[in-house]
Amino acid sequence: MADVMNQIAKDFRMSETEQKIRYGVGSAAAAAAIFAPVSIKWKSVLTAVAAEVILSAVYGFSPLKRAMNS
Repeated sequence: MADVMNQIAKDFRMSETEQKIRYGVGSAAAAAAIFAPVSIKWKSVLTAVAAEVILSAVYGFSPLKRAMNS
């Protein structure tokens, strides 16, 4: 049973390169949310994108990637 669970978890893990890209995209979205002269609606969208991308890079798997593979 543990082998099956490890294989399922392995399918959803991301590579080191993908993590670095996600950190970069998340940082750019956070910087845009802070410094760009946009409306509050866009700031909240950028903040949500930054939070999802950075947290998925920290934990090593993405809920969106998981949902798309289901």
